Amino acid sequence: MKSLKELISELNLHYLLVMLAILSCKETKTDVPTEGGKGQATVYFGGDIITMMGDQPQYVEALVERNGKIEFVGDSDKAMELAGMGHNMLNLEGKTLIPGIIDGHAHFMGFGAQAIGANLLAYPDGKADNIPAVIEELKKFASGPDKERVGWIYGMGYDDSVLEEKRHPTKDDLDQVSTEFPVMAIHISGHFAAVNSKGLEVMGYDENSEDPEGGIIRRYEGTTQPNGVLEELAAIPFMIKVLTPSTVENREYFIDKAQELALKFGYTTAQEGRAFSDSHQALKDYSAKGKLKLDVVSYIDYANKEIIAKNISSEYVDGYRMGGMKITLDGSPQGRTAWATLPYLIPPDGQEMGYAGYPAIPNDSIVQGLYLEAMENGWQVLTHTNGDAAIDQMIRTMGPVVRKFPDLDHRNVMIHGQFTRQDQLDSIAKLNIFPSFFAMHTYYWGDWYDQIIGEERAQRISPTRSALDRGMILTSHTDAPVALPNPINAMHITVNRTSRSGKIMGGNERLTPYEALKAITIWGAYQHFEEGTKGTLEEGKLADLVILDNNPLKVNSKDIRDIRVMETIKAGKSVYKAN
Repeated sequence: MKSLKELISELNLHYLLVMLAILSCKETKTDVPTEGGKGQATVYFGGDIITMMGDQPQYVEALVERNGKIEFVGDSDKAMELAGMGHNMLNLEGKTLIPGIIDGHAHFMGFGAQAIGANLLAYPDGKADNIPAVIEELKKFASGPDKERVGWIYGMGYDDSVLEEKRHPTKDDLDQVSTEFPVMAIHISGHFAAVNSKGLEVMGYDENSEDPEGGIIRRYEGTTQPNGVLEELAAIPFMIKVLTPSTVENREYFIDKAQELALKFGYTTAQEGRAFSDSHQALKDYSAKGKLKLDVVSYIDYANKEIIAKNISSEYVDGYRMGGMKITLDGSPQGRTAWATLPYLIPPDGQEMGYAGYPAIPNDSIVQGLYLEAMENGWQVLTHTNGDAAIDQMIRTMGPVVRKFPDLDHRNVMIHGQFTRQDQLDSIAKLNIFPSFFAMHTYYWGDWYDQIIGEERAQRISPTRSALDRGMILTSHTDAPVALPNPINAMHITVNRTSRSGKIMGGNERLTPYEALKAITIWGAYQHFEEGTKGTLEEGKLADLVILDNNPLKVNSKDIRDIRVMETIKAGKSVYKAN
């Protein structure tokens, strides 16, 4: 029989081992059954836990998750008491816990195409800094296993404004990749595509083809022969076909890859910001099989609006819902197809001095009719506007409709708003239009804007601070696959607003790190009518959580972009862990 001294020594050793496990292990589970059948709780502790509640950062010692929801946030003693017996202990080990990320605007279905296709992005996101590098990356994809899933050789992200040649690749360039198979290089904006000779043949474009409304087939100078570069609606319908796999297996493969990329960057709610009937159905089928690990909300292009009434919902079914309608009023400013009131200083190929872009829907009555139909049916509308002329069109066509429904909480969203003027912000505020700015333009194209619109106008792009000063809230977004779907990088750029060359682009429009973090958490939830269940670490909300390797509110602002997502947790379940 053991002596009392021996028993005490064993008990002390047992206690010591348990405490060491709690303090040193990331996750420890006790062997005691849970109390009252409430479900097992997890206690997060040991790091910076930012609630995102209030105008200033608020930290708590611990968070309790149970059955996919947040049960408690506060001091650690109370958390342990509420968690009860049989709970998990998750030691953050000095890392940072924030709410799940909700990007203001992206194209979720394009994440998979971005992950699979040739990476045509320039440094620092890729290696395509010149046209030979574009050709080389496309050749790599052509020799890989995924080409057969698409039928085209394709890649995404080339940028004529940063390529050494300062031009788009032409069919002559892309014929070096292949003359047997169609080749498509998709511009970083998503508003242009360059194709080879076989691609033009498959599309049915030749010297006799007329430009479609809202698009341009670029020609060799002095001829009617297409040079392979296609703008806006001359390109976009074919891009969608190329990037939409024809078989169920391949569609699901693309969505698998999209989801992997989204979770890697901390998304717990993603947006498909311009869905069509095929992409909507693919997402619906994928979610019905229980394969979605995050929430996806889609907005259907107005050309497919007949399916909205049957599918729009404020509730997710298996992680998917349709949120409303998308209207596109112009193109991209970096591609110089955005519709502006002042001409570009350097017109694109084929255009004369005085060129100021062009509208996607020239007829105001059509646009106003779309807004009227949406608000009569209670549909939220996302409006793509980049140039200030397009923003003027949005204001003058939406304004009378909004005034007709003064009590409607529509939360209609202006997407991008690069050239938004100060007087337009006043109108947008009065109409309760919610701005989602693509402030990443300040880094990716700030130097280019100096050349094409002038330094004074370039300093005013994405006026985030001016919007907040008017009492508005906003989101920032990645517009992926235009850029990588990295909301932490979006936060970094919104805070720093420096160009590729290091020049400050509108320093007076910078947000604080806390405001920039709000723009990808609670304000993103508000934009999507989901602030009651997401966006902050509050009792009763979904346990949508992200663990970061560092605190973006405490590091030097220039180091925010280096922060990594270590783990993504959706409704209490870990769905991604970094290696």
